[in-house]
This record gives sequence, C-alpha cells and structure tokens, in this order.
Amino acid sequence: MNWHHVYNALVIPVLTYGVLVWYTGINQKGLVARMQVTQNDGLRKLTGVFKTAPIEPLHSLTQIPPITYLMGKLMHSYTLRLGCMPPHVKVRTVLTTDQCRYWPEYVTPPTNLSHTSLNAGPTTYVAPTLCTARAWTHPRFVYIPQPFPKTVLHHKQSRERREASDTHIYIIHTLHNHQPYTTFHITQGLDPIVHRVTMGLNQTQALCQAVHEALTTVTTHPTSHTFL
Repeated sequence: MNWHHVYNALVIPVLTYGVLVWYTGINQKGLVARMQVTQNDGLRKLTGVFKTAPIEPLHSLTQIPPITYLMGKLMHSYTLRLGCMPPHVKVRTVLTTDQCRYWPEYVTPPTNLSHTSLNAGPTTYVAPTLCTARAWTHPRFVYIPQPFPKTVLHHKQSRERREASDTHIYIIHTLHNHQPYTTFHITQGLDPIVHRVTMGLNQTQALCQAVHEALTTVTTHPTSHTFL
C-alpha cells in the first residue's frame, strides 16, 4: 500500500477542512503551528522514525509539503477554480452584482472570498457543446447516428406489423405556460404500452428525464429490438 497516497487522500482533507474559509495568513501562526505539529506526528508514524528525528528530511522523504506551503497551494487552487466557474454562479456574483449581500454598499469585508477573487480575472468558463460532449453509450443499447437503409426499412416495417416484437419509443417536447414538458410513448408493434409526461427546469432536463424513464421502462419488458 502506498501510504503517501493514503495520507494525501484521507488525512490532508480532514486536517485542512474549511481552510478556504478561515485561512488568511495574518495573525494565524498559532493555528498553523498546531496543524504542523499534528502533521509532524503523522509523518513520524508514517515513516517509523523516532520522535526526536528532525522533520525537514521527512518532508523530502515522504514528498508531503509543510502546512504553510499547503495552505498557499490550496488558496491558489481555489482562485483558479473561481476563474473557471460560470460568471452567473453565486460565489462569483455575491461580491459584485448579487442582491442577497449581507453588508451595505459602503462596506467591503476582508473575507477570503474577496481576497481570492481579486486576481481571479474574467471567467474562463466555456459551456460544453455537442462537439465536445462524449459519445452516448449504454451496455444494452447502441446509438447509430447514421443508420443503414436496411435498418431504416426494418424499422418502418416493424411499425406496420402489429405482431412485431420490436419496441418503439417516441419522445415529443413542448411548452405549456412557459414550463417545459416532454411526452414519451412506448409501443410494441401497434400496441401502446406506456404513455407518460415528464417536466424539468428547462427543455434539456425534461428531455433527458424522459429518455431516462423510457429506457428504464423498456429494460423491464423483454424485446428483440428497441428504437428511440
């Protein structure tokens, strides 16, 4: 077992929990020193050395940085994370244009959020497009973006035969009172099986919810082919 990875994955998150909220580096030497003492005990137990062993070589041996360096690294990572967030998220707008601020206009409290937002710059967030999205996959379904003519002909013929064992899923999205809805119909041959309506916060969410429920329902019915 690699104890270096275990320490970074389990101990460091617990030891530095909430650092992004309270750590400023000003008049906090006592708190940082207590955390460093805790880490020193962990490094000595991790390496199996005596309690009198100096701690500096242990940092190089275990590749675990001191707490002071780790604090700065976490704050810098948080600044980079703020820069990659969408411009409309609360954590970015609460300091400027958001209406739910808890302090007057003439007061700018020296919080960690305001400190890390100074050098964040404009957001670099880029919304994912269909070109960057991953290909749709499912262990029991195959997505065919450009089906062969033979497949399309088989699909049309299966719709015309009432005794066909193929299952068809039809999904239609619409708006009602500015609320997005999606209706899906599941038929086997010409016989309807399931008819439901889903809704969501937007059109994409309602459509995805309908696809998820339809595919989940189809997997409970034995069928040879499923067309969506």
